[in-house]
Amino acid sequence: MLADRIENIGNGNLSEGVEIDASIKAVIEFIETHFSGFSEKVKGEITASEKALTDKLCKYFNRVAGPYPFFFHHENVENHSSGMSPQIDIGTLSREEQITVGDRNYAEFDSFFSIEAKRLPTPGQNREKEYVIGHDKPTGGIERFKKGIHGKRLGYAAIIGYVQKEDFDFWFLQINDWIEELVKTSQGEWIVDDKLRRLTVQNGNQLAKFQSDNIRLPAKSKTDKIKLLHFWITLVD
Repeated sequence: MLADRIENIGNGNLSEGVEIDASIKAVIEFIETHFSGFSEKVKGEITASEKALTDKLCKYFNRVAGPYPFFFHHENVENHSSGMSPQIDIGTLSREEQITVGDRNYAEFDSFFSIEAKRLPTPGQNREKEYVIGHDKPTGGIERFKKGIHGKRLGYAAIIGYVQKEDFDFWFLQINDWIEELVKTSQGEWIVDDKLRRLTVQNGNQLAKFQSDNIRLPAKSKTDKIKLLHFWITLVD
């Protein structure tokens, strides 16, 4: 099992407030350890597209993931039985043919920890809030996890942010303002727990980490949530 193979892997510095399966913890620690290093390789790319940056990130992650019992796949298909399936930007798969995470089993082609990517700011008309919610269709990063378009079977997932303008504090306040607007107007579909909470800023302010507990839509109960880890790097010189 993957969880049995992660001993002595990772930096052991998982942030306070995250108590999760060992396999998920290993992936989170991997991202914490290596994502900020990637920022140095793409520093200054303040107009690069999300697709280009994420393609580079996936290749970089796989290059440094040698000792880890998992690998990453760009544009991973969510539903293999549908030709119209949505794709998550990066899927995380076990090197073994199956994995059990908590009480859920994942087959060899299933992502057990999925990662969506967004630029900050998102370019284009009427797309400024796309980290959170789409304008006229469900293209928002948080929104797609809440609605089960991404990570329908997952308890944990991540959104990564490429900061190409402003700084971490600016986007933390801006995104939470957008969510607060939805809390006030959505009649219970968005709640205070959907807002980002600060966890860490590290590696010389190259990496920021946040967390949110996002209620599913429609929710089966008040505890029907997906926990999102938010990892941001700055590309601004």
